[in-house]
Amino acid sequence: MGLAGALCAAMPVQAKSVDEDPYGDASEINTSPLGPADVGFSNLFSSLQRLDGDAKAANNIPSGRPVQKLSLTSNFGVRSDPFNGGARMHKGIDIPGPVGTPIYATADGIVSRAGWASGYGNLVQISHGGGLETRYGHMSKLIVAANSYVHRGQLIGLMGSTGRSTGSHLHYEVRVDGQAINPVPFVVGPDVLVAMNTKPPVALGGPTKAQENAAE
Repeated sequence: MGLAGALCAAMPVQAKSVDEDPYGDASEINTSPLGPADVGFSNLFSSLQRLDGDAKAANNIPSGRPVQKLSLTSNFGVRSDPFNGGARMHKGIDIPGPVGTPIYATADGIVSRAGWASGYGNLVQISHGGGLETRYGHMSKLIVAANSYVHRGQLIGLMGSTGRSTGSHLHYEVRVDGQAINPVPFVVGPDVLVAMNTKPPVALGGPTKAQENAAE
């Protein structure tokens, strides 16, 4: 998918905090991503403009699948919290799989964090430049270390159920200038729409805002 497609399809969410808050109130969902007041869309556009000046920009834009076999049990957006049943804003997608399933970086970048992060469990966070960032949560094992450089397709960890989780899966996020956006447009491939519709949303967990604040 080209940059224009990603810009049009990615739906940002106005986060109350740009730190580590993969959950938010249901009211945080932005139903007009192309509106003039959409800060997240503007940030995404600015970030891609910053990357466009670099010959290596394409390698630093998240694309492709973080796992070999893609299916989704929980999409980006409002869902029922698996622990309390309330409506919550889910700022990533949940990709299920057996414990030990390989997880790969979706773009070149520098590992800004690799370790325990409260509700995320074992987390790898990669900075791709231009304000772009990806997060990979609930891992059973971390393969990369903080401050290391990784390439798209490089093994970074193994799937698990650490942190605030009810089953083995990968919690995958794409963020722009600290704001979570819909990762699905960046997960290219003909199986994306099939994966989105093969199963009903099943929440598998994730950290609360309080847990992530405590992890700081």
